[in-house]
Amino acid sequence: MKMTEAANHHAAIQTPEEVTHDLLGRLRATGGVWLAFILLVLLAAAGAVRLSIMAASGPQPLTNWGYAAATLAFLVSTAQAAPILSFASRLAKGYWAIPIRRASDLLGISGIVTTPLFIVLLLALPDWRGRVSIWNANETWPGAPFVWDTIAILLLTVAGLAIIYVGSLPDLAAARDVHGSRLAGILALGWHGRGRQWAVLSTGIILLGGFYLMWFPYVHLFVVSDLGMALVPGWKSSLMPPYHAVAGLQAGLSTALVISLVLRRVAGLERYIGIDPFWGASKILLGLTLLFFYFTWAEFLPIWYGRTPEEIGLIGTLMLGPFLPLMVGSFVLNFIAPFVLLIWNPIRKSAMGPALVGLIIVIGNFVDRVRIYVASWSVAGPVGQEITTYPPIRPPQVGDIAIIVGALAALGLLYIAALRVLPPISLWEYKTTLLLRAERRFGRTEVGVVAKPR
Repeated sequence: MKMTEAANHHAAIQTPEEVTHDLLGRLRATGGVWLAFILLVLLAAAGAVRLSIMAASGPQPLTNWGYAAATLAFLVSTAQAAPILSFASRLAKGYWAIPIRRASDLLGISGIVTTPLFIVLLLALPDWRGRVSIWNANETWPGAPFVWDTIAILLLTVAGLAIIYVGSLPDLAAARDVHGSRLAGILALGWHGRGRQWAVLSTGIILLGGFYLMWFPYVHLFVVSDLGMALVPGWKSSLMPPYHAVAGLQAGLSTALVISLVLRRVAGLERYIGIDPFWGASKILLGLTLLFFYFTWAEFLPIWYGRTPEEIGLIGTLMLGPFLPLMVGSFVLNFIAPFVLLIWNPIRKSAMGPALVGLIIVIGNFVDRVRIYVASWSVAGPVGQEITTYPPIRPPQVGDIAIIVGALAALGLLYIAALRVLPPISLWEYKTTLLLRAERRFGRTEVGVVAKPR
């Protein structure tokens, strides 16, 4: 049995029927949704047009692709990492995370944005023959890197979409039965809550989440290796892929917290999304922040002490040269500021505190991705060349801003569209907590007692 303060839960105990009608009723609320839709469509279209023009215009200066590569890595490290929070809490029976699981799962829809962007960037890569890479100079793996990287991002995208769909079947059936939604009825696939259906759902969502978690590091390996390390002469690091993935887990959890706070405030979900999800997630976020420091230090230390000519060029290009401000900014935003804030219990034990720390980390992750990929594409050139001069930081041009904003707008558009079909809280999981939870007197207050079945 687990006890938490009653104030950390919704204001009043609700019946499952009340929860169903309230959350499904929010799907029909309009508000300013259409205005947001129009704005996001325009921004996403502008980014898509700019990307299409660059792809159709023939060979571009490689420096022009740096911010597009940084945007891809940023989305893979934030939105596409968020569903792992849901899987981890389901596997560990962490009921504290139920109110924010749907917000995390829906971010898996970002694969629809990252997949085409990744394919365009792979087509823009310079000549691959003779270049040192994880594919052994294209001799062992025919079609590398394009074929295998495309397969990797497609598998992660399909897994993310499958998690959303499978986990939403009971809610789609509820929308069919309560509101008579024809679309929900088609998508529910005859779901009626039979015992076998629940067994298949419970097993399937765990298996999909496990595959997603297993495949997530591979995608980061391909992204940072083929769009980053292989372009920089002398960059040979076994620590960079895990650094990239761990920073993605940190930023993915942060993204889920930021989205959950927005839903809590803007969508009026305070009675559903209490303090417990933020409080529980903040402890994990603190651990990931310490891991970020470890991998940052482990990546920097060997090349600092090695000081070979290649390593000196690498330090000057990515860390201590013109990109030093971005290196410092990333370290402050991803480690120092989150660590200083999260060690304080009053900050962790709130909704606003962990979400603000999450926003800081998300910004820091973007700074870090700009540092890695803009620098990498700035020095990409003929195979075998040495870095003799360090590339300056190229400020984003209008086209770069269009791609960055357009990709984020496309993600926002897809996310809002998904919320028009699915409730922001997983109905079947939330109602589970209502069935397992009761109020008990404890001293001078009342606490919520949550039973944890085996």
